[in-house]
Amino acid sequence: MKLFSFLVLFVLMPITFAGPNASVFHAHDGRIHSHPLPEQGLSHRHGAGSLGVIAKSTNAAGNVANVTSNTGRISSSVVYGGSQTVVPTKPPIKHPPRRQVIISNQGTSTHTANTKFTKGDFNCSMGQADCNVCAVNVQQYFRKATSQQISWKSQPWLFNWPSTYPPQRKRPLDIFNGDAAYALGIPDKHIQGFVKTNSSLYPYAGSHSHKKNGGIFFIKRGDNGKNYLGSLHQLAGRHPSGVHVIGKYLVYGMNDRLYFKDINSRNQQSTFNLKIPKPGFGGGLGVLKLSKDNHLIITSGPGGQDKRPRYNRFYHLKSINGRPVSITLISESASIKPAKWPSSLTFSENLSLITECGSGDIYSIHTSGDEKGVLAISGNGYWRLSKLVSQQNRLSLKPISAFASRQNMSSCNIRAAATVHVNEQHQLEFYCHAYAKDPDGSTFNVLGKSSRGIDKFYFKKGTIR
Repeated sequence: MKLFSFLVLFVLMPITFAGPNASVFHAHDGRIHSHPLPEQGLSHRHGAGSLGVIAKSTNAAGNVANVTSNTGRISSSVVYGGSQTVVPTKPPIKHPPRRQVIISNQGTSTHTANTKFTKGDFNCSMGQADCNVCAVNVQQYFRKATSQQISWKSQPWLFNWPSTYPPQRKRPLDIFNGDAAYALGIPDKHIQGFVKTNSSLYPYAGSHSHKKNGGIFFIKRGDNGKNYLGSLHQLAGRHPSGVHVIGKYLVYGMNDRLYFKDINSRNQQSTFNLKIPKPGFGGGLGVLKLSKDNHLIITSGPGGQDKRPRYNRFYHLKSINGRPVSITLISESASIKPAKWPSSLTFSENLSLITECGSGDIYSIHTSGDEKGVLAISGNGYWRLSKLVSQQNRLSLKPISAFASRQNMSSCNIRAAATVHVNEQHQLEFYCHAYAKDPDGSTFNVLGKSSRGIDKFYFKKGTIR
């Protein structure tokens, strides 16, 4: 039966890739590659259709439209099921080379009532307990990712299935066992979120779902420079949310609670939680500092890929000396998708929040990916950038840009655990992680364990060139 499933899988693969997503991934010049999805006010590079090019795009209905970039120039567009004619005009604007950015320490400006929740603190530094550093030129960096100016590097972290790990003496068998239910033994449960932290002790962390009790894990850096499972925490519920980092805390949601776990605590037991009204963690959550003792929390829901309405909820988090003390629901709004974007851009599994240096503007990056059949193994992953705005004292996320990239289950499944981190140089770093592993290895189980019981998860880090 396993052999039959294995053969069916590889017979169907070329048929599946020729489906609706063929416009995103295609081949020319002898190579297969991805293209950014149609953007709102940003350009798409395709051959001669680079930045500074006017494109008259004809869709299936015969309509013609021009797409204009934020710089005021006309830019090329992708048309799904249509054609395009490219007419060159002015050359693209050359951006100055990247340099070390020095951020002013003059304190965070006060905000009016209309911008109270739409401007983040961009003056904090790496290592502060309640803040993450700001990023420079968020839209520009994201635009470079859409045009494939991004380099990916794969890294492993090691663990042993039957061994116990602090602080609860739990085994990976107790939490990472994915309850295999599909062809090739692909586990049903999987990594939910994976992040780069601000801790030198535990530089990476994540969450995992389970048929009974999910878990949180922390990865430590060994003296040999390799990454190892450092601690493992079994939770009371089966399905924690994706994870986010704010200062020294790893934040995740489950049921009606938001949990803050001190990453720097060596025994990893320092946890406190707050009840959150109308929780909705399925599409991800993010936390961001607004001003002293004030934070913004955004949750997106639901997760998965179906026809349910999508929404974003906005919360005000109050803290005292960096310790969260209360959460208040501000408002909620429907998730917005421009009509020209594929339906896949509606979905979300994880969410990252970013403050831009200087402007204090707040951006969100939602991530998701194909989750059905063969495409779950090697399909498309989706990244979308939005800007937080306030209209008539109501918060919403305005779509800015989006792109697709290849995902694979063994090292970089974007649906499972893709997030964005801001490093000490105030630059965006893109992260994704393997989908799942099954301890019951076999010849046809490509995600199975090694014969010695020692295994690896893989993740990828993407940096902008």
